[in-house]
Amino acid sequence: MSDLMVGLTTGTRVAVRTRIDPAPMHGPTLTDTVGELLAVDEDRVRIGTRTGEVTLRRDLVVAARAIPPKPTRRGAPHRAIAIEDLHLVMTRGQPGLEESWLGTKGAGWLLRAGAGWTGRSNSVAPVGDPGLPLSEAVDAVESWYRERELVPLVMLPRPVGAATTDDPLGALLLHRGWIEGNPADVLTGRTETLLQGAGPSPAGFSLHVSDAPDEDWLAGGSPRLLDHLDTARRILALPARQLFLTARGEGGAVAGIVRVALNDGWAGLFGLHVDPTHRGRGLGRWLTIEALRAAADAGASLTYLQVEPGNEPAQRLYRGLGLTTHHDYVYLAHR
Repeated sequence: MSDLMVGLTTGTRVAVRTRIDPAPMHGPTLTDTVGELLAVDEDRVRIGTRTGEVTLRRDLVVAARAIPPKPTRRGAPHRAIAIEDLHLVMTRGQPGLEESWLGTKGAGWLLRAGAGWTGRSNSVAPVGDPGLPLSEAVDAVESWYRERELVPLVMLPRPVGAATTDDPLGALLLHRGWIEGNPADVLTGRTETLLQGAGPSPAGFSLHVSDAPDEDWLAGGSPRLLDHLDTARRILALPARQLFLTARGEGGAVAGIVRVALNDGWAGLFGLHVDPTHRGRGLGRWLTIEALRAAADAGASLTYLQVEPGNEPAQRLYRGLGLTTHHDYVYLAHR
């Protein structure tokens, strides 16, 4: 049985290449099927295409890969994806320990609880219709988080230039006394194009790449990660496909780390951290470039990351490589 489907999850948009059986006397011997992966078992692969469901024999599969969600508007793929679809990709890169949906799964509001480590793992991602009137949906959110002894938190995506009050949910939350703070820019780009900004590697550093975080990688994390180390271990074990990059200086001490989450043909860059004693030597740029290179080798054609607007060194780094703003989001909390 082919293992080429391993790592691809249902709900993902995929491209699957299969042998034509029986093989024709003339012409192509392979065919491609593109669509949403509906089910996989030992013998069959079921895909929902734009013309209907297709069932493929798994033993005929010769290649399979995740591809980005279908664009909703014209333009470069990293720009054309809808805000809501990109947020669904992002949630797979930083999930919660517990998740629940208001409304239809994949098309409603995703509630995430992650024992307080990162806003991304402990907030609502309102990517669709919650299936309730807006005020009742907010009531349900407040109750869900209070039951878990967490501050109710909403990650509200906003188109470029939009204010929180331009969104009906944002306006309602502010009216109900929720507090706005901690905005972030979502930057995207073509992985291959971003790699054109690669420069020389800094001298005196070595790189280790693995598919799971070892003790060195964890020890090289930010102070916030170290303060939530047990929770971070649990959350970082959840995404299906990841790469963990560790830079070591002379003597083998950890100098910096970064994580790559691979979903739906996208690479998400998370947790870039350089030890203060090694800053100013181009290590952050090198780690970012190597993360992009590893992502490209893993088949991720598009890249996203999230960065605070006020983090000027990071903004210069990422935009200097060619990443551009897709949209931003703001957190709203009910204290």
